[in-house]
Amino acid sequence: MKRFPFGLTIAAALAFVVLTGLGVWQVQRLAWKTDLLRRVDALRSAPTRPLGEILSLAAQGQDVEYRRVSARCLPSPAPSANAYRYALRDGQVGWRLVSVCHLDGAPFDGVLLDRGLVTRFTGAMAPQAAAFPNPVDVVGVLRSPGGKPMLGPGESSPATGPRVFRVLDTVAVGGIAADNRVRRPAPYIIALESEAPAPPGVVPAALPQDIPNNHLVYALTWFALAIIMSWFYVALLIRRLKGR
Repeated sequence: MKRFPFGLTIAAALAFVVLTGLGVWQVQRLAWKTDLLRRVDALRSAPTRPLGEILSLAAQGQDVEYRRVSARCLPSPAPSANAYRYALRDGQVGWRLVSVCHLDGAPFDGVLLDRGLVTRFTGAMAPQAAAFPNPVDVVGVLRSPGGKPMLGPGESSPATGPRVFRVLDTVAVGGIAADNRVRRPAPYIIALESEAPAPPGVVPAALPQDIPNNHLVYALTWFALAIIMSWFYVALLIRRLKGR
């Protein structure tokens, strides 16, 4: 009989906890993604509501993400400082135009607009400075800013030219708002479905056409790995204790 393998047992236990934890996390993600898909599907036929009405609900602490809204933007008090967000579209690099919609009244004096993909920048490694008409009448979907990137900053602007962002997180929202003299930006971004007049060469893309939901497969994979690892550990333990 050989000595009981305490080190192997501890390592196997830790691996089992990690693998099952990842499986549980994917089950939670499955519930979140299912609810998200339900909300996105309902949006496709949902009526729009005035932006001011919805932002008032947000100021009261209500979750208003994925609401369809309409708004009329005020004239900009200064030349607009547009920015761009990196995107992938049909396997190609793309750049989404980001502008500010100035609002009248409390609680917010502006909101960021994701106006869509700039067609002439498709495939370009970086967007060029370009002039676009200011937004006037817009319709779109409220989205929360993205999370802070795990690696590197959200902004990747070149030394010259427009500001460029990998992710529109809260820092980016505040920076773009400040560039456009917005002191109280709304904590949301409107992904536009349409605007009038439409800026030439900009294609709105508010909602993705196909959102994958593979979290059940991922969960089953992690659980299966935990079971397989446990089976190998038990088999190895039996052989070791028998001295084989």
